[in-house]
Amino acid sequence: MSNLALGVDVGGSHVCSAIIDIDNGTIVGAPVTTDVAHTEAADVLFAAWAKNLEQCLAAAPEPVTRIGMDFPGPFDYKNGISQMEHKMPHIKGLSVADELRKRMANSEGLEFRFVNDANAFALGEAHFGGAKDADRVIVLAIGTGLGSGFIADHQIVEEGDTVPPDGEVWNLPYGDDIADAQFSTRGIVGRYEKLTGVTLPGAKEVAERFDTDPAARQTLESFGWELADFTAPLIKQFQCKDILIGGNIARCLNLFGPKLNERYAELGLEVNVRACKLLSDAAMMGAAALYK
Repeated sequence: MSNLALGVDVGGSHVCSAIIDIDNGTIVGAPVTTDVAHTEAADVLFAAWAKNLEQCLAAAPEPVTRIGMDFPGPFDYKNGISQMEHKMPHIKGLSVADELRKRMANSEGLEFRFVNDANAFALGEAHFGGAKDADRVIVLAIGTGLGSGFIADHQIVEEGDTVPPDGEVWNLPYGDDIADAQFSTRGIVGRYEKLTGVTLPGAKEVAERFDTDPAARQTLESFGWELADFTAPLIKQFQCKDILIGGNIARCLNLFGPKLNERYAELGLEVNVRACKLLSDAAMMGAAALYK
């Protein structure tokens, strides 16, 4: 059987696909990105996705029939049917595989598998990136929101008493809100605003002030400290020693990481904090890894 699969990352403003060698995680050829807003009509979305996939498949060095696609939730990943209303509202209830096959010229023999976008990111890093040598690892994708993936033996764990329901942590309570509001870009911006009354555009701008602005330093150090408090019970429950930080916030791990590690040590935990390595390629590679 071929070692190639097509990994597809479906976002709110674009779709990006690439042929992946799932034996070693090599991207074969150039990824193909197509801009299309998630608010477009179903026919527009499916047409754009189909064209993107066809373009990528046409450039493959050999025929590729295995396609892995990631989507945000809620989504019926087993059957490939969106249940979302807040994103891609016009495809709700439709079979993604059926709709794509209708629009692709050479659709015979194509196989589709689907995965949550955060889980795709986690799988990519677990198979090919920063956690490929970890037996058990919690992967956090921290950006506009808080995504998570619990990986054991390079497989997603979504059920059982070692993980939260569906392996999701974004909706777990923390402080006077939920984790998604605290451990995200808006969480960092909000922390800084509470200290200074100034609203910055994003976490990047807070990080840029780290060395010169005590409020920025306090913001990121408290973020790391509290992230340790939040994840410590999850680490104990999952019985792992590795945690991988990805997403846009990973770019300032060097700023909040020391306090994260300091708090873990204070809590009596031995935790190997890892940084993501694949960045924007992780989700595509993880979607393709559904065929490993």
